[in-house]
Amino acid sequence: MTNHDPRFALIDTDGDERFAARIDGTFQIGKAKDDTPTDIEKFAHAILVDGRGGRFVCADGRKPAVLKFVGRPRAVVGYRLNPQIAAKLGIPPTASR
Repeated sequence: MTNHDPRFALIDTDGDERFAARIDGTFQIGKAKDDTPTDIEKFAHAILVDGRGGRFVCADGRKPAVLKFVGRPRAVVGYRLNPQIAAKLGIPPTASR
């Protein structure tokens, strides 16, 4: 079962928000599911601070994919993160590339 967490989204080149996908109760880091945290803060840190990829999906289920923000991602132009989580991570709640 797949759903999403609206507290963290990457924005793609079409302007669509692609939310952190929750799959069977976990967030998935890396194509090979290298890590499967249940905590959105740990997932956001992996994506925005550590530069890893993670699974994201539009709220309506479209465009499921593994996306990155750091480095040279082709499909991602920005992010939006819950302000409380961003403060804990020491990063801005929104940013664009």
